Formats: sequence, structure tokens, C-alpha cells
Amino acid sequence: MNENVHAGSSGDPTGVDTHLPLNFQALYLADQEAFHDYAYTKLGSDQAAEDAVHTAMLLVLRHWEQLLVESNMQQQVWAILREVVENFRRDHEDRETITKSLADYRQGLARLNGEQGVFEALASLPPQQFDAVVLRYILGYKPQRISWYMGLHERTVDYHCRQGKQRIERAVPTLLKKSSEAGKKDRHEKNTRG
Repeated sequence: MNENVHAGSSGDPTGVDTHLPLNFQALYLADQEAFHDYAYTKLGSDQAAEDAVHTAMLLVLRHWEQLLVESNMQQQVWAILREVVENFRRDHEDRETITKSLADYRQGLARLNGEQGVFEALASLPPQQFDAVVLRYILGYKPQRISWYMGLHERTVDYHCRQGKQRIERAVPTLLKKSSEAGKKDRHEKNTRG
């Protein structure tokens, strides 16, 4: 838990964060290995286990005063850890599913042969633009979910979507011209009927 504290940052030359309650530090040090082992068995990587334990311990610290009055504090701490680890596991599965879907979609595009070149234009987009465009316009994901998946701000996702659309439009101008002509024809027919 003290990995982000540099020696002397809290005025203590040992680098121990004296702002953390001593009994909290004792709990963490006593159970650190068990917490990590549990998270590792569920998540399968050291980094994911460390991140999950760190997140869980921040939650424990946030609720420390309430946990101190619990009849079985240890049980409550483990419940927090299990919930955080489960959330990490679900997030990882969601990311893996999205990643696989995008890879499958890109491979599928490579096999298609569209006469207007849309498939080729889409498949040739840079990876972030491809992901943003496919997730937003083809799979219908909301920008918040796309930003979570890509690890980007929503405005950056919007930028990648705009850039991707512009590249496709430049690559396939005949399709856009046909679409706009068809739209004008439809509007003209509606106006002449009424």
C-alpha cells in the first residue's frame, strides 16, 4: 500500500506513510500475501492481482472507520476484496470479448468484396479509428463504453470516429455522391407528390 509513497514524503525518513492508521497497515501487511494469492487465482496475472488488491485496499481504507465497529471486520474486508476482484474479472472478460469481436470483424471485412470499396476503406483505417468507428456505428456502443474499452476520453473517441468517417468518405467518394443523389431524388419525389 505504500508503493506510491517516496522516502521522506510524510516526514518520516523510512518512507512509511504515517497518515495511514496503524491498525490498517497491520491488517494489510498481515494479509497482503493471501489477498494477492486470491486475486491471482481469479485474474491470472500478477499485475491484475496487484491492481485489484490495491483498489480493494483503497476501498477498505475509505470505509475504515465503519469497518472498525463491525463484529467481523476480517469477513467484511474479504467481502470487499472478492467484490473488487469479481469486477476486475468481469471487466477483463468484457474487454476480451470486445477485442475478439473487433478482430473477427476486421478479418471478415478482408474477405468481403464490396463494389464501392467501403469494406476496404474501413479495414484500412488505423487501429484506433477502426475500433472507434466499428464500436460506435456498427455495433452501436455508446461513447462512454467505447472510452472505457479504449482507455481514452470520450472527446478523443469522438475525434477518432470523425477522423475515421472522413477517411472512409475520402476513400469512397462515389458512394457518397450516389447516396446524396438518391436522397435528393427521394426528397424531390416527396415534394412533387404533395
